Amino acid sequence: MGRKSQETVGKRSAFSGREAILNTAERLFAERGIDAVSLRTINAEAGYSVAALHYHFGTRDGLIRALLERAQPQMLYHRDRLLAELRAAVDPPLERIVEALVTPLTVGLFSNRIDGARRLRFLARLYFDRSPWMAGVVEEGLGIFLPLLRRALPALDESTLKRRWALASELAAHAVANTQELHAGAGGRGRLGREGLERFLRELVTFIAGGLRAPGSTIA
Repeated sequence: MGRKSQETVGKRSAFSGREAILNTAERLFAERGIDAVSLRTINAEAGYSVAALHYHFGTRDGLIRALLERAQPQMLYHRDRLLAELRAAVDPPLERIVEALVTPLTVGLFSNRIDGARRLRFLARLYFDRSPWMAGVVEEGLGIFLPLLRRALPALDESTLKRRWALASELAAHAVANTQELHAGAGGRGRLGREGLERFLRELVTFIAGGLRAPGSTIA
């Protein structure tokens, strides 16, 4: 084997090793939580040595950063595109605003349901555990959507809008990450196909929009 061929094989091997560690870490973090999974456990399940993880990511923080850099860009790109359309609309329909929350979460689900769901469960775990890695994400998302919500729901006060959007965000993340399980729990049979997934997402958008539209409460 020539030198160039050896270098190519080496690069492919390094890339596959890096992806294997990322996939394993993503799955374990999603299942057990960030703090409950040691780097040793990730290495053992991925089938690589401790040195391999340190070579690719340096530390636990480096590993989480790499997972976020792999998961977030496509979602944020799709969200920004939808938001640009909504900002240009005179009266943005509430369902369209909710779609801008839900649809970006589905990136990857249609092409690879297993990988897409695993990735979203990892992000949801960070979100639900109030991880420092997501500390600014919630506030940023609220700041982006709040002006649109004010226009779509002028009868609701600011605190109600914020509280309901926080609930909507958590519900959307959980529901999209667990579509198959929710489908089975509701009496569905077999694997949820593309048409079924699209129907589920439309129902989710309608459900969240309905909750946002409900009359204001007396919660202080």
